[in-house]
Amino acid sequence: MIKTLINCLLIIATSFLPNLAAADWELVKESHNVKLFRSAAEADQFTSRLEAEVNTPLQSLIDTIEDPDACSKWLFRCQTAHRISETDDAHLYTYYVRDYPFPLKDRHGVLEITKSYQENGEFVMNMRLQQDMTPEESTLIVPDIFLAKIRLIKMAAGKTKVYLEHQLNPGGKVPDWIKKSIHEEFPFNSMLGLIESAQSKRLSKIH
Repeated sequence: MIKTLINCLLIIATSFLPNLAAADWELVKESHNVKLFRSAAEADQFTSRLEAEVNTPLQSLIDTIEDPDACSKWLFRCQTAHRISETDDAHLYTYYVRDYPFPLKDRHGVLEITKSYQENGEFVMNMRLQQDMTPEESTLIVPDIFLAKIRLIKMAAGKTKVYLEHQLNPGGKVPDWIKKSIHEEFPFNSMLGLIESAQSKRLSKIH
C-alpha cells in the first residue's frame, strides 16, 4: 500500500514539470564535471537541464537531499529553509527564502517535495512551488514558477550519475543583465552545492 502511494505521488509530481525532454537543448557550460544545457524553446521560463557523474556514493547524495532543513546549504542563494509540514517520509512541504541580485527583491515560497525510490534503485525527488501556501503578510515576492526534478542513479566504483531539471520564472520585470545569472548560475551552482554538501557530509561521517 505504501509503495503504491509513493508511486502515485511521483506520477502526480512529475506531471507538474514541463515536457523538458522535448525541448531544444543547447550545451552552454561545462565545468567541474557538470554539464549545463539550456532550453531555447522556453527561454522566458529559464528552463535548464544539468548532468554530472560524481565520485560520491548514492546514499551520501540521498542523505543530503532528504534533509529539507539543509536545503539552504546547497540551493544557490537560499538564505533559509525549514520544513513546515510532512504527510509521510515521501511527501513534505518546505518554506524557503532566496536572495536575488540587486535590484530585484528576494523571493520566497513553499515547496511541495515528493521523493521516490524506483525498482531499479534510482532515487527521484520533485520540487514544486505552492503559491497558495505562501504567507500573505510578507513583503517578499513569490516566483511565478519554480519546478525542479533531481534523479540519482548508482554507478560502479562508488560513483553516482546526477540529473537536475530546473525551471524558474522569478516573476516581475528582470533586467537583461540578470537573466544570465538566473538562467545559468542558479541551477549550475545549486548542482555544485548539492555535490559538495554530499561530499562534506560523507567526510564528516568518516571522521
